[in-house]
Amino acid sequence: MAERIVITPQELNDGASFLRQRLDIINQEVQSIKSKIDDIVSRWEGAAQQSFVNQFENEMYPILRDTLPQVLEGVASELDAAANALRDTDQSLASAFGG
Repeated sequence: MAERIVITPQELNDGASFLRQRLDIINQEVQSIKSKIDDIVSRWEGAAQQSFVNQFENEMYPILRDTLPQVLEGVASELDAAANALRDTDQSLASAFGG
């Protein structure tokens, strides 16, 4: 167990907010990537193109579109939960000391 906590609940909440802001930017970038891939694919023919499209659409793009945002939102939620737990613990201790 840590001997001291050197972060505030607000700093944890700020970290969560930062991740959520970045998530919006990442989602925009994912759309840009998808548009670029679609453009490239529209000018490419053959078996290799079809294999690439299948791999991108079925494996790569779902990670960028779905999994990455879920992971970042999960981390942000955990930071918010840690901030709330830290606040609650501090308030409980204050009450225990008659505060």
